[in-house]
Amino acid sequence: MGYGKTVESGVPVDLSEETSGLPKTEAAKMDIRAYWRVVRKRWPILVVCTVVALGTTFVYTYRQPKIYEATCQIVIEPMTPQVLQGVKDVVELGTGTYWATKEFYETQYRIIQSTAVAQRVAEKLGLNSDPEFRDPSGRNPIAVARAIQGRVRVVPVKDSRIGSIVVEDTKPQRAALIANTLGETYIEYNLDYKLEGAKTANSWLSEQAVEYKKKLRDSELGLYEFRRQRNLLAARLDDRQNMTAKNLDHISGEVSKVRLKRIEIESTRKLILAARDNMSASESIPEVQASSVVIALRQSFIQLTRERAELVAKYGPEHPKMKMIEGQLQAITNAYKKEIANVLSTFENQYRAIVDQEKSLLRLMEDEKKEAIELSKVEVEYTPLSRDAEENLKLYNLISAREREIDLTGLLRTNNVRILERAIVPGSPVRPRPVQNLMLALVLGLAAGVGFAFLIETLDNTLKSPADVESFLGIPVLGMIPIIGNKDGGVAPEKIRERDLGIFTDPKSLAAECCRSIRTNILFMSPDHPPHTIVVTSPSPQEGKTTTTINLAVTMAEAGGRVLVIDTDMRRPRLHRSFGVPNQVGLSTVVVGKSTLDEAIKRTEVPNLDVLPCGPVPPNPSELLHADKFAQIIRDCADRYDRVILDSPPTSAVTDPAVLGNLCDGVILVVKGGETKRESAAMARRQLLSAKAKILGVIVNEIDFSNPSYGYQYYYYRDYARYGYGASPEERNASS
Repeated sequence: MGYGKTVESGVPVDLSEETSGLPKTEAAKMDIRAYWRVVRKRWPILVVCTVVALGTTFVYTYRQPKIYEATCQIVIEPMTPQVLQGVKDVVELGTGTYWATKEFYETQYRIIQSTAVAQRVAEKLGLNSDPEFRDPSGRNPIAVARAIQGRVRVVPVKDSRIGSIVVEDTKPQRAALIANTLGETYIEYNLDYKLEGAKTANSWLSEQAVEYKKKLRDSELGLYEFRRQRNLLAARLDDRQNMTAKNLDHISGEVSKVRLKRIEIESTRKLILAARDNMSASESIPEVQASSVVIALRQSFIQLTRERAELVAKYGPEHPKMKMIEGQLQAITNAYKKEIANVLSTFENQYRAIVDQEKSLLRLMEDEKKEAIELSKVEVEYTPLSRDAEENLKLYNLISAREREIDLTGLLRTNNVRILERAIVPGSPVRPRPVQNLMLALVLGLAAGVGFAFLIETLDNTLKSPADVESFLGIPVLGMIPIIGNKDGGVAPEKIRERDLGIFTDPKSLAAECCRSIRTNILFMSPDHPPHTIVVTSPSPQEGKTTTTINLAVTMAEAGGRVLVIDTDMRRPRLHRSFGVPNQVGLSTVVVGKSTLDEAIKRTEVPNLDVLPCGPVPPNPSELLHADKFAQIIRDCADRYDRVILDSPPTSAVTDPAVLGNLCDGVILVVKGGETKRESAAMARRQLLSAKAKILGVIVNEIDFSNPSYGYQYYYYRDYARYGYGASPEERNASS
């Protein structure tokens, strides 16, 4: 938000538009300059913080012992060398996957810094008796190892299998010795770990081999006893089962063949029985056709049948020849039937033999089946015994083979760790680093100083500059007045009058120029209707309102108008002392009617400037100001003079300024740069606006223009002093 200003109603408005037209770079420069002003204003804090930081760091650095650093580089391979192909180590010193490898290397780095390795190093180097390492009380047995661990760190070399063992010590030779010994000890520890694992595994395997050898012997004896009882010594059970199965297959095949042959003979037998009474039907039977007797009988029968047919036509059935042929035919038929009966008898014998053979084969097959069933029952008991013996044999062979492998790996002292570069004795310490520490202390001191400066500036709730006033109160700043008198110790009481009339006695001073600038701003606020009666007040006492009232009155009188300054501070009046006039008659006597206005107004040594002193301090100042007589006096004074300026008491003490502001054309609020609290100024503004007083603006008093922290006022003061206006009257007279 930009600096605030008011309209005639006194309501603050946003002034951000005053800077909205500026380029961003210009606004940034303004902010940077504001920060720089804070730094320059609080420069003693920066100096103190920097000096303290540098001093503390200097003392700390040069009190620290010199630390030397030695580095021993080792190579940790992911796998040990495979001397015996196919023979694995008991303890795998390497890994496979990325994450497993990462964990493996991190584990190895922790082992290097472990207490066990440190204790071995201490024993090798005899550090247990070194007072720099051992525990003075002697109660902590691993104190030396802890001391070594505190001086060791392992730094992995990126994208490699190399690790740097870094040792810090107050003695360079000892640092290198510890680093090299630590690398060697780690290699020995790694190999011992591997061999210890092999030894432990070998011991365990030996115990297991004895146990499984006994189990194997027991299982084999049990299997032998079972085979002896089941008569399986000559052949194995599976061989017997295979033989039985083959017999069953062969017998089954033979049964099938015999059965087919039986069916075939039975079919032929039926045909022969059917052809026994029908000679012509026998021609289709191969077995009948194969008989020479049957063939001869059939031919004779055919020949006789042909002859009978010829004789029947010639002689008749009763002819002797016919009877003879009939007899022959009957004899042939009987012979044919007899021959067919012989053939049928042959087939009957064959049929019965086939049937007997089939029955024998079936009985044999049933016996084989019973044998197979019996063998299956035996197998139920035999299989667990056999399996147990086989498993015991496999385990025993496996354990024996692994035991032999471990014996071989125990003889191989292969390792996956080796030293790449041994540590050398360092020539210079790595700590402390005076230059680096002092540079860091300088930076930190400056940073702390800047931080404290801005912290104090943030906690400072006073109005320090016109920008603060305008941004916080929303009231325009009419001008600034520099410090008048000794800025270190103020003004002595006997020189108050000299200070109050300083711009009259020295019209070329910076203060006089500032007051004239304020006068111009007041008159040009409303050129057509400039304020005629003005009240000057402040939020709190001792903020320079009376001096400001006098300076403002003097500058307006120098402009040519008749000016009257009225002392309305009826509790602590001071105008009569500043102008050197009597105070027996004044405003209080005029209000109560004890004197006239002409009697109370006094001339001053300043041309065109009169003063109406307070007069005797009344017991009831507020009642006098609320009286109608007082308002009439203000109107009469306004009729007589071009400007009437009222010196009012502070707003925080009494409500008089609010009453006076309501009777006059406007109120000017005086704040003291760097001392007036924001809350006091805000309360004064709120009181005046509540009384419907018009606030013309704010005058920032006692500004140290020589301080660069005030920004552009400093450059104004510098340019003003460059022309000699800022010098004292004696200096200007001497220069002229």
